[in-house]
Amino acid sequence: MRRAILLGKSLVFCIAILLANATIISVLGSGERIDNVDNVQSAELRNIMVTGYWDPTGRMIAPFSNSSYLNPGGWKGANWEGYGYNIYAFFPTPGTYNGTFEVDYQDTWEDFWNITAKIHPIAIISFGAGRGPWEIEYNARNLDSWIDDEKPPYQPTPCPPDDSVPPGYVRHSTLPVQAIADAVNNQTSIRAWIDWNGNPGAYLCEYMAYLGMWYQDMHNSTEDPYPCKAAGFIHVKSSIPVKDAMVAANITIRETIKYLLTINEAPASPTITGPTEGKVDEEYEYEIVAADPEGEGVYYWIDWGDGNTEGWLGPYASGEKISLKHTWDAKGTYVVKAKAKDVHDAEGDWGTLEISIPFKYNVLLNYLQKLSEWLMQIFGREIIPDISLL
Repeated sequence: MRRAILLGKSLVFCIAILLANATIISVLGSGERIDNVDNVQSAELRNIMVTGYWDPTGRMIAPFSNSSYLNPGGWKGANWEGYGYNIYAFFPTPGTYNGTFEVDYQDTWEDFWNITAKIHPIAIISFGAGRGPWEIEYNARNLDSWIDDEKPPYQPTPCPPDDSVPPGYVRHSTLPVQAIADAVNNQTSIRAWIDWNGNPGAYLCEYMAYLGMWYQDMHNSTEDPYPCKAAGFIHVKSSIPVKDAMVAANITIRETIKYLLTINEAPASPTITGPTEGKVDEEYEYEIVAADPEGEGVYYWIDWGDGNTEGWLGPYASGEKISLKHTWDAKGTYVVKAKAKDVHDAEGDWGTLEISIPFKYNVLLNYLQKLSEWLMQIFGREIIPDISLL
């Protein structure tokens, strides 16, 4: 059993809250069990994963753990507060601190990349015990020398962790730091503040902070099928009661989600493909597809141009083609319109396709075509009946 010695901010240990999209994975060690969540649909909701470390941090996020070992009371993170995000918590066993994100650089590295590769977090929030009371760190460094952990080789592997930038490179929090600080100060007695110029301490807290900010930068693109929109780190004072820390943690998550919703992009205009000419009373099939920039689930509203609509249908996976059939019962020119919205109700522009239905009676059309062929045989030239009044 490894124990840690807390010597101020530089020797504190870390927590991570990871906002993510996917099903839960078995990453807990030391015999800890993680339960599967069968009712989560990745096409419908983004998922939030919360992990903790030293008290009160692990305990304050325990209701979001779907591990019956760590949270016997049952998972409370499904579509949390109706925002359209699930929340999952990952943290080592309080008191012994073994399992996921142990006090070891190599274990933390392996757990971090295994989890993010499987749940594709849309945001990462990291917590660690420190001077607090609710210290929102703005910076994290890519160090080539760290405070030793308690297990050989003591230093991170690799070191510095990020070879895409020079040693000492500073990344910054992309959380809504001011909104978090304001909300915690306004709604609790805990003093929240932003450390604009300091650092998280050159130990596992800063290591976790840097990994999260680095991951966010790597996945900060609308072309990424699983973009990461925000990441950052917060130091929490260890003497804060668990009940109070839980309130502040919920506020932090809530403000982060609100921020994600403000930067949410609507799906693209749908593409409609299928026949552009047809006959009355005959059924035609059309394919409709739209992609969402965040890869979220898509709903479709379809207007067939004749007073009939279909919507909202779904959700469907971003970029998944859907097939629909329709029949027009009168001649005319129709503009089929379709629009898409994501799971957060952000609606895109209309996509359109013009359809011409010129003939009223299919039987009469076939008769006139045969008549034209017969007249041509008799008179030796093509005679086209006037069907413009049909």
